[in-house]
Amino acid sequence: MKKKAFIYFILIITLINLSSLGVILYQRAKISLLTGVRGQKVFEQVKREVKLTPSQIEKFQKLRIAFHSKLDSLSASFNQKNRLLAAEIKKDNPDTLVINQLVRDIGAMQTESQFLVIHHFFSIKKILTKQQREKFFDIVLQHFMGKNQLSGPACIRQKDSPKK
Repeated sequence: MKKKAFIYFILIITLINLSSLGVILYQRAKISLLTGVRGQKVFEQVKREVKLTPSQIEKFQKLRIAFHSKLDSLSASFNQKNRLLAAEIKKDNPDTLVINQLVRDIGAMQTESQFLVIHHFFSIKKILTKQQREKFFDIVLQHFMGKNQLSGPACIRQKDSPKK
């Protein structure tokens, strides 16, 4: 009886691992397909309104692809942790140690994504002139505010930002 239960256990674990591998491979394929088109509309607006030179466009495009690749990979991991957290919470007897660790992992990934965004903006700033930077950040802020509808003290509003 124990041998049969052990075989079923191994079979279930194998199926779960294969399913996870399939999801990971699917996410990576999806990421590689989306990297070229993600944010294309905003990028076209930036090229036009910021008046990027051909050299700047090439550098900007390389930065965008690298940034979105890293962010999408992190997002896939983040989604996986959220699924694990939801599954643990649904259990009749959830393991609070597992939940606590998943929450810490998710928090660390959110922090990492913020650092990725900040470093991406630092990289972009290096290739833009001062006037281009101002216009670029106006566009980014406008897009960000319109997309997320943020308000409150944690949000930087365009009207509140100091004029230079």
